[in-house]
Amino acid sequence: MRILNCLAAMMALGLVSQPAAAQKSQDLLRLPFNDSIQGVSYYLDPKTESVFLSDAVFDGLIAWDEKAQTFEPLLARAWRRIDPVTLEFDLREDVKWHDGVPFSADDVVHTIEYLIDPNSRLRFGHFWSFIKHVEKMGPHKVRIISKEPTPYDLAQIAFQTVMLPAHIHAKIDNKVLFSQRPVGTGMYKVTSFDQKTGVMLELNRDYRHGGSAKPASNIGRIHIRSIPDAGTRIAEFMAGQLDIIPTQLPLDLIDSLLKMPDVELSAAAGNGNLYLALDAKGRSGQKALTDQRVRQAIMMSIDREALSRLLAGTIEGIERPQGMCWRFQTGCDYSAPLPKFDPEGARKLLTEAGYPRGFSSNITSFAVDNFTTIAQAISGQLRRVGIIAEVESMPIGAYRQKQANGKIEIFASGWPGGGMPDVSQTLAFLYNPPASTDYHGDEELKALTQRALRSTDPEERKRLGREIFDRGTQRFYFIPLTPLPILAVHRKEMSVTPSRVSTYGIKASGLRWK
Repeated sequence: MRILNCLAAMMALGLVSQPAAAQKSQDLLRLPFNDSIQGVSYYLDPKTESVFLSDAVFDGLIAWDEKAQTFEPLLARAWRRIDPVTLEFDLREDVKWHDGVPFSADDVVHTIEYLIDPNSRLRFGHFWSFIKHVEKMGPHKVRIISKEPTPYDLAQIAFQTVMLPAHIHAKIDNKVLFSQRPVGTGMYKVTSFDQKTGVMLELNRDYRHGGSAKPASNIGRIHIRSIPDAGTRIAEFMAGQLDIIPTQLPLDLIDSLLKMPDVELSAAAGNGNLYLALDAKGRSGQKALTDQRVRQAIMMSIDREALSRLLAGTIEGIERPQGMCWRFQTGCDYSAPLPKFDPEGARKLLTEAGYPRGFSSNITSFAVDNFTTIAQAISGQLRRVGIIAEVESMPIGAYRQKQANGKIEIFASGWPGGGMPDVSQTLAFLYNPPASTDYHGDEELKALTQRALRSTDPEERKRLGREIFDRGTQRFYFIPLTPLPILAVHRKEMSVTPSRVSTYGIKASGLRWK
């Protein structure tokens, strides 16, 4: 409401009556990040913003063409499956790193060995735990050998495995320093990095290998700054100091921004959802949540359609989630219906479970505009059935620490769908989690998930997926609340093609001057 009042005041004063100063003439796109920028590395600082930066500066061996729904060449010109555990890649011979050194098999070997080395201490190092080793077969040929048949190996290589320059990265002990002065093969070079003033990207004019999956942008420079406060982002956008806001802003605020004469909205359904999870295992000491009837009552107390309208309104093409995965993802299936909104039925279940007057709890969410909005709305809905749930919105680092310490009772969190058109990351993260993030404690569910993560038979994967996702729904461990739509407010001189499979929602390759 405070932001809306400020916006109304600025409009009333005529501060946004004229089109904002265009930056196309300067060939400079100004983009805000919500979170802080530690470096250009998804490996060291995994978050949605670092996904955008890593994709802009670095390349993987292959890429996913969202229109064609196929894997396409990138740094590898061809690949083949030698046997159930071996992938062989023929590398391009015409690609150079930003410093002019040719790309080769040595870079692939170094990157994979770095990712699978336990001493690398990567937060999501388990993403590459399926890899046994990598072999150099020649100057421009490598093999990646898995420990066992892995159904998602190509997806993992395409979406979360960018190549690093062996001649630089291997020589630096403190990898954070490299992430702040990165050298890649991607369509953008980093010309400056500062945690206060931001990151400046400059178009790599020698970028030729992107193909249909990762076409080069025509924007010469991109300046990215961390602006955590939503009000500040809005004010700078209105004053012409920003050109795009990949937004998690309330719809009424977006509608107000669209009244500006030079602003438009690009929208698409995302790959993720905002979901609710409950401490069924009892790690937090909240005994009530270990009772399946209580978990069911909580989910029956939530009006998901009302929550979805808060984020997506009536914007066309924004699909509502019906399960904890999307059916276009390989391995996704479900048949169990989500709990219906039934406050009266919820009150009866609470009484049956021994909580006729409800109980007190807490809801923890990320300190992101829409996440907080949804968490507060859920708190209000739960209050109507007697559950008093205070909301605590936390920065991602503090949230993860509280999660690892077993202190979260009710999660209102976002999941980007694993950042790929495959359910493997969703299964590993939610259904077969490490001890630090395990709040359901269902060993049978974990065993099913382990089978699904090893199966290379598409039909078996789908059957197992249906059993896994249905079990999570029927035991009331998780429930998808709303889509996480991609809503980018931007200047009309830009064209924006949202990326459903990107956790950030947009990629540098999807941004262009008209």
